[in-house]
Amino acid sequence: MYREQFLRSGIISVGLLMYVFFWNAAVVLAQSPEAPLLPMNVEFRYVPQYLEESISDDPLYARIEALVDENGCDVILLEKSTNREAFYSFSKRRVDAQAANGGDAYITPIGFTAFRAKDSSPAFVIHFQDRFGNQILWKFAVGEIVPHASPKVIFRTDNSGIGFLYASRRAPSADGTTLKIADREYLPKSKQSDDALAAFYATEMTIGQILPGTDFWSVESSPADLVQTAKWNLGGDGGRLRTLAVKELSSTEASIEQFDLNDPDAPHVILSLVRVNDTYELSSLSCESHFNTFWILFSPSLPLPVHTVEDKKVVTFTVAENEQTNMASGVLDVQRAVGAEHVLWRFETPSFARGITLETGVNSIPNARAQATCTNQDCLDLLR
Repeated sequence: MYREQFLRSGIISVGLLMYVFFWNAAVVLAQSPEAPLLPMNVEFRYVPQYLEESISDDPLYARIEALVDENGCDVILLEKSTNREAFYSFSKRRVDAQAANGGDAYITPIGFTAFRAKDSSPAFVIHFQDRFGNQILWKFAVGEIVPHASPKVIFRTDNSGIGFLYASRRAPSADGTTLKIADREYLPKSKQSDDALAAFYATEMTIGQILPGTDFWSVESSPADLVQTAKWNLGGDGGRLRTLAVKELSSTEASIEQFDLNDPDAPHVILSLVRVNDTYELSSLSCESHFNTFWILFSPSLPLPVHTVEDKKVVTFTVAENEQTNMASGVLDVQRAVGAEHVLWRFETPSFARGITLETGVNSIPNARAQATCTNQDCLDLLR
């Protein structure tokens, strides 16, 4: 789940440099329909069972989370020194997907036991070793479930982006909950000024996240024309593979399905596009998992990167999920250069996020076929 980079980066200058090369190297490719590359990285995951505990006085960690599904248990630790999340799993696919997405991810065996006495709430025991060699033992006893907990959505921000935890069915921890990190032992402590509980359990939960940073994608294959069967195959940084396929198409609108082939937890993603002059722009993005839908809506529509346009635009956005029609909103400052796009997110709601900024972007880089056609001196200079 994770990208770093809240500070402004050289997204535009890098994109301009790479596309000077691309323009000289692959005029034929430039004539193909532009791939609808998202200038943002959005994650959305369904979690059948979720545990969380805040840790105020540990020198290493501020929070521990466990994500439990039919494949086992993954653990996330929020490190105090970096304000970044460290992801632990025994699943190589999940660790590889997190690492390719810019996160700190580690393969480790995780001991996990769930049990329930007759007529009682569940309890869990989780045991693993962190990247520093510390043994971590977490015993979590679940209190009484609240079927319509308030607030339904828990917000958080750190160097891994802004997150939305949709957790309407949750329970506080009960007596017997303890966390041991090396030789240090902690009990849950209440929070005074936070909507979230110090330690809680949730079922049928989703986690939506907007990750900071810049994606780099190479268009490995593209259609000759924008038709109903059009498809783009992309290769990304970290070995990521993505396919964009036209689902519906008309003279004024298009619906594009996005498939992230490396990520076992990737949701079903739909890009809803509207035609503006000779290009398509993004009116909304939706992510669906287990009958839950996470949206980001844009007004006016969000321009996508093209290699013939350099401009700036201001767009408003709204984040929604299921019946929560306005979880967050704000303004985007959008700047496009040749084949690149930089987006500065400025949140206005919820109130705690007011003043928070987040930077995302995308660069389209030349693929091997474009490099093979590099013939003139300017193009060759860029390869050195």
